[in-house]
Amino acid sequence: MKLQRIVLILVLGVAAALSVGAATHLGKSLAQWQSGLESTNRTERLLAARSIGEMAIAHKPGADEAVFAALDHADSAVRYWAVVAVGQMGEAARPAEKKLEALLHDPAPEVRIWAAFALARLGHAGQGVSALIKEMSDPNKGARLHAVEALDELGTEARAAVPVLKKATTDEFDYVQRIARHALWVLGERPCPYKVCEGGSR
Repeated sequence: MKLQRIVLILVLGVAAALSVGAATHLGKSLAQWQSGLESTNRTERLLAARSIGEMAIAHKPGADEAVFAALDHADSAVRYWAVVAVGQMGEAARPAEKKLEALLHDPAPEVRIWAAFALARLGHAGQGVSALIKEMSDPNKGARLHAVEALDELGTEARAAVPVLKKATTDEFDYVQRIARHALWVLGERPCPYKVCEGGSR
């Protein structure tokens, strides 16, 4: 009887382990999403990258290693979705610190920006915010928008960026202005996050 009980416990333990290992997201296993990263269809690759990132944020088994590996992908958009996810993983992202530092020199500004954000989230605010300040001078308005969004999301950790955020309130791109005003409001540098505080329209 004791032997049967031990066997039953072992069988249940193996079944539970297999169940955990087969965690799925949107109807696919982690292994299936990983294979999608090698698709010749870019939309499929991006869906796979985003799904792996969501699995990592949700702490699904094996997803951390998968999203860290995606940081090295040849497709910059895959690296982008991976680094965005890493920035939302909290302490679980600690093993990726060296990769994040390397990504500060990535050819894609969006990847550099969210790598800087992730590093700031991991306690390297000086390094991360300095990199974001640099990105705020990018001639591409889309890059500046990503950078100001990252600074805004960092909240009080972005205090060193106050001068560049004040300058951004006159950026040629209206959305950059709006987010800069919000970031300054969060930092206590404005009475409200809207342009009306200056006597103008929202």
